[in-house]
Amino acid sequence: MLSAVCHSPPALAQFTDCDAYAKAYADAHINPDQSDLPIVDGAMEGAVAGGAWRGPGGARRGALTGGALAVLDNLGSTPAGWRGLYDLAYRLCRNAQSPVTHRPSTLGDPSYRPALPGSSRPEPLRPMEPLAPSRPNN
Repeated sequence: MLSAVCHSPPALAQFTDCDAYAKAYADAHINPDQSDLPIVDGAMEGAVAGGAWRGPGGARRGALTGGALAVLDNLGSTPAGWRGLYDLAYRLCRNAQSPVTHRPSTLGDPSYRPALPGSSRPEPLRPMEPLAPSRPNN
């Protein structure tokens, strides 16, 4: 029984279900309130914070920033926005699990392959000794 456990490294690898992960990520950015009130709320909060920090100019910039962040937080409320968030999360998940981008995090990782001998950095060149003065031909 022990040999069955030791000889099945692919079975021990845990992979994330990228479809479920991407759906959960996109669903987290859905706001059940279909009105524009969350955007207005974000803009008002940004205006108050910006005004307290930098006066009237800060209030304008804070309102723009707060509104923009509220739009991004509610991007999943539109079909195109939800699909974009899903695609982004799915690609990130697949790339993180790709063996091409895998970076071993622990010693004993079976996918770790040490560098081949001779493939390390070359030694720096040593300075040449000065040349001896040339002798006249007699």
